[in-house]
Amino acid sequence: MLVTKIRWVERMIGAAILARRYRHKIRLASKQFPIVDDPELSAAIRKRFNGYSFDLWHKVYAAASGRTSVDYLPEDLFYNVFESRLNPRHRKEAYKDKNHYDRLGWSCLPETVFRIINGRLFDPSYQMIDLESALQLAQATGLSEFVAKPARATGGGVGVGFLDLGQLASFAAAQLKPNADWIVQHPIRQHEEMSRLHPSCVNTLRIITIRMAAAVTVVSAFVRIGTGTTRVDNLTAGKSIAVGVEQGGRLGKSAYDDDLRRCDVHPDHGYAFDQFIIPSFSAAQQTCIRLHQSIPELDLISWDMAISHDGTPIVVEFNIRRQDVNTSQVCSGPVLKPYIDQVLGRGGWLVIPGIGAIDRQVDSPFAAGDVDGP
Repeated sequence: MLVTKIRWVERMIGAAILARRYRHKIRLASKQFPIVDDPELSAAIRKRFNGYSFDLWHKVYAAASGRTSVDYLPEDLFYNVFESRLNPRHRKEAYKDKNHYDRLGWSCLPETVFRIINGRLFDPSYQMIDLESALQLAQATGLSEFVAKPARATGGGVGVGFLDLGQLASFAAAQLKPNADWIVQHPIRQHEEMSRLHPSCVNTLRIITIRMAAAVTVVSAFVRIGTGTTRVDNLTAGKSIAVGVEQGGRLGKSAYDDDLRRCDVHPDHGYAFDQFIIPSFSAAQQTCIRLHQSIPELDLISWDMAISHDGTPIVVEFNIRRQDVNTSQVCSGPVLKPYIDQVLGRGGWLVIPGIGAIDRQVDSPFAAGDVDGP
């Protein structure tokens, strides 16, 4: 029982910090929009979310996208209640490591050259090797460039490097130290239609899937398109824009950056977004659904998918925490509407004035009767 109480306090502190951070973020974003105060909308939000009264997310989404709705899910409610109930914290750990992906037996992953796990080198089949053997594996590929990614708890392209063989040798030698976790892979050759969006980077789809009862369905999809000279479509670093993808794969009319600013043509190339159709879009959706069905512990997953040169969907990574809800909702509207009542109806939550929404439920592994803990 003591362990459960300690875990609950830890979780409450973390949730409070997170909620306050994201409320601060939306306040900053709101300064660029002509926010309209609508008492009727505010009253509808309080009714929709059981007295929850912080309506700035709804106002910003409406100002950015031109679509007003009471069914937008506020970001603090999404992270601290909605997402945490679908993906309990203690069930996420095994899936935070990209070096775990190959163990899942999926055929739609970038090909691994070698991996670094806790500062030790392993081949693609997890057999320990030395540095010379790792570099021989790299040389045997015949590639002129390799992709090195941080393996644990990263996203958005942060830390990704593109290295030639000499650079890879220096890099790998420097990572032979405790707590260094990396995966070295073949670069992705994207489909020519995806390259037309922005040629200097791999432009990826973000497809969100949810499990409700026994069914896994797609919630929404948008494509992240690079800008400038970026090699990685990192939206949060301001290096790309996002455009909603409609059924059939056609892009929407408007794109948004991480600050939710809208543009109607690509800032570098000047094309209209809705002239593009994503190749193999249906196949990418079905791949995400099929793969999600093989992960029974988690009910909400955001997949980053590339489309290879031959039209095959490739899983770049999948996200199970801090999944971006702002971009989904400005690109595609209140996409979580069909699931809000079922998920939030599982129990109440707290709203701390000046901080935000925090779940009352405890997601500790010891909350279900193991009173002694570890």
